[in-house]
Amino acid sequence: MCDRARRNPDRIVRRSRRRSRGHPPRGPRARFRRVGITAVLLPRALRPAPARGPIAPRRHDLSGRRRPCRRQTLKAMLLAAGRGTRFRPVTEAVPKALFPFCNVPLLRTHLARLGRAGFSEVGINTHHLPDAIRASVRELPSGAPKTRLFHEPEILGTAGALRNAADFLSTDDFLVVNVDAALEPDFAGLMSRHRQTGRAVTLLVAENKEPARFTPLAAEGDRIVSFGRGSSWPLVYTGVSILSRRVLSRIPAGERSLVADLWQPLLDAGEEIGWLLHDGPFSDLGTPRDFLRATRQALTRGGPFPSESGAFDAPTRILSRIPLRGFEGVSTVVGRASIGSGARLIESVIWDGVEIGAGAYLQDCVVAGGRVPPGAIFRDSVLWAAPKETAAAHPLSPDA
Repeated sequence: MCDRARRNPDRIVRRSRRRSRGHPPRGPRARFRRVGITAVLLPRALRPAPARGPIAPRRHDLSGRRRPCRRQTLKAMLLAAGRGTRFRPVTEAVPKALFPFCNVPLLRTHLARLGRAGFSEVGINTHHLPDAIRASVRELPSGAPKTRLFHEPEILGTAGALRNAADFLSTDDFLVVNVDAALEPDFAGLMSRHRQTGRAVTLLVAENKEPARFTPLAAEGDRIVSFGRGSSWPLVYTGVSILSRRVLSRIPAGERSLVADLWQPLLDAGEEIGWLLHDGPFSDLGTPRDFLRATRQALTRGGPFPSESGAFDAPTRILSRIPLRGFEGVSTVVGRASIGSGARLIESVIWDGVEIGAGAYLQDCVVAGGRVPPGAIFRDSVLWAAPKETAAAHPLSPDA
């Protein structure tokens, strides 16, 4: 018996006597090869290799074992390039994407939510104050989705941003999220509805309680049939949608909007747009009043809030990153701020780094920076200044 070392000595080779005598195997291991009109059975070992390409068949590795299917990469686009003009002067220094909602920047909140939903890659468009957003992305925790920034020297609008990121988004259907929306979307339900119907676009919508302010959507059955027209049950776009990759080629170059330059032309061309009703609270954070209203609603619901939001005191509905000592308040969010003794904070939002003097009274205010003097009284205002400087009050307009 030959004692020559066998290749791959740790591999167990099972042989059949029929194969060792040159007989073709039977059963599932047999393969047909056609010669003329005769079908000849050939053992697997005698099958000819393909003329080109890898020896292993597709979806098998080089040992012939079947490779596990790669998990599909889910991609999303977070629209964060807006100038936030209705929040000036705060947005002259802080981009809207980094506004702390319930003490957590909107950008971080959305990325954490997308990560939990299985989105492994997220594109973010930038225009206004891009360096601040870039710095925030660098500070994301290790478990956050992989991010890719798409800077727009000239702002491209909600649809133009997608065209600008077409190479990134064109691998499959993708999610679009507005950064200035407060809601807990059912991403899985939206994706399932979109794939079941095979439509060009599927929108996450809510009941439109202000159709004079927000563009109303009209639906017939499970399809959106018009934008901006009256309806017995007007809907509103929540800022969350699923788009089929085939629509990217329909977006013209330049600054373009989703409604006027993509969705309406799709309807005009006979494409169908589906919708799913959002089951839960939804708030657009476009104005300071919207921001305060959404904050009150979140505090009234009582959370849950992420740990970095701070501690929530249910009796007073105060969410705070500092101990509740020396001041009074109700339905207020307090960041890492300095609050003087006897200050009263009513349905307001206090950002990190703010100083509020003793005995100050604030109601329905967003204090985004600077110092509030002792004993000062402010209502219905956005207060803003550089750190250590006295905050200037900017009254909220009636319709803002």
